[in-house]
Amino acid sequence: MNKDKINNDMIKSWEWFIEHGYTDPKEMIDHNGNLDVPEAFMQIFVAYNQHNIAEGKAWDTWPKWELSSTSIKQDFHCAYDQEFDSEVTKTVRQHWFAAMEFMHAHEEISFDGYTIIIKGQHGNTFSFDFALGNETWGKPGTYAAQKVILDTNAKKPKAWMWAPQQYPFSYYVGHSLGPNWQCPEHIPKYGGETVGHTPESTFLMTGPDETFPANLLSLMEMCIDDADIWKTQYEYIQRFDDFDEGILNYWRNGRRVQEWNNLNDKKVIE
Repeated sequence: MNKDKINNDMIKSWEWFIEHGYTDPKEMIDHNGNLDVPEAFMQIFVAYNQHNIAEGKAWDTWPKWELSSTSIKQDFHCAYDQEFDSEVTKTVRQHWFAAMEFMHAHEEISFDGYTIIIKGQHGNTFSFDFALGNETWGKPGTYAAQKVILDTNAKKPKAWMWAPQQYPFSYYVGHSLGPNWQCPEHIPKYGGETVGHTPESTFLMTGPDETFPANLLSLMEMCIDDADIWKTQYEYIQRFDDFDEGILNYWRNGRRVQEWNNLNDKKVIE
């Protein structure tokens, strides 16, 4: 493949960076380290988007080959054959650019191993593990053990035939309010109210059912916003409080719990 082919809009050679006064991307990436931890993973994109950072432009240069040393899906290891990419692949690439650029641009975001830590604008802190191998996030401090399982399974015969080991802590997000939390005062309507069903300093937070990087970006934005995330959680948990109260009332009236469940299945699921 000739140099002109490599130097298209999404791919630039190492030589291009040096010729234009930037650092050789190879020198900015720890090739001997764990590139699945979020800071190192982000740094791969940083290394190949130095020019965009310097010029204040949106990130658009895909790493040459380093992503093949991560757990990202094989379709995204490189971008030499962009003309053969499906529309889905093209979309996911753009979502990764957006998520990594956002992660790099916000000083509210820091890292501790696999854990991403975000300080919200109202002073609350959120944390979750970056689970690239399962394309999700999870309870802080839990993905390291999961990664060992994934790596071990990957060495088994015909490992490609099997889906990745499920991550039991998927979608859990830690927060600084602690268990039995009170809705923060700055939340309209619910501020200062206490909810049940919160024995731990975590809650479940799924994404808007898009690609993993798009969902990740949405979560980071909500954590920094430090507002809608609490409203969503309060309303979700409050529905279970109402459900429990309904069951108690049915028992008091001598009616069966199953009858209550049948009447309220739709309410709980929707």
